[in-house]
Amino acid sequence: MAQVLSRRRRLGAVMLGGFCGTLARAWLSPLLQAWFGKSWPYDILLINLSGALALALATVLAEATFLIGPTRRLLITVGFLGAYTTFSSLALGDILLLSAGRWLAAVFYLLLSLGGGIVAIWLGTWLGERCLSVRRWWHQRQPRARPSTGQPSAAGQLQPRSPASRAATEQATLSSRVEARPGQRDKSS
Repeated sequence: MAQVLSRRRRLGAVMLGGFCGTLARAWLSPLLQAWFGKSWPYDILLINLSGALALALATVLAEATFLIGPTRRLLITVGFLGAYTTFSSLALGDILLLSAGRWLAAVFYLLLSLGGGIVAIWLGTWLGERCLSVRRWWHQRQPRARPSTGQPSAAGQLQPRSPASRAATEQATLSSRVEARPGQRDKSS
């Protein structure tokens, strides 16, 4: 059954995810620029490609309702990754290269962004499907749960019984069955 989220919950998830995605991008972009330099928009490319991979992975897992429910899906995909990856940054990086007269670098950047994005989506989808197949395999290996032989605790949870307790219960059950048999008379009278 599909879960319907309130408007407040949906907006809260998107806003929180967007806030965190913006902070992640603001923190990561200068680190990538310091590492690779500012001569080419490496930071935008790597952030957008990693975001595409994460979006595909989150979508596959959300479709299987594995770890990612409707609220988390909005928080991660629309909020966080929507703020973390932006088309406007991709366009800005390309325009900056074009305005500097670096036509070949601009075309290469655009093709690498689009082609790399497609490859990242494919890889994220593949990873998500692998996670699901490993999960299915793991659950098939687990022994099936047996009916509990415990007794309910005060909280209503079953508690395991000791072997002596089980033996006493079995003996009491047998003796009550023997006493309750119809047609048997007491021979002492």
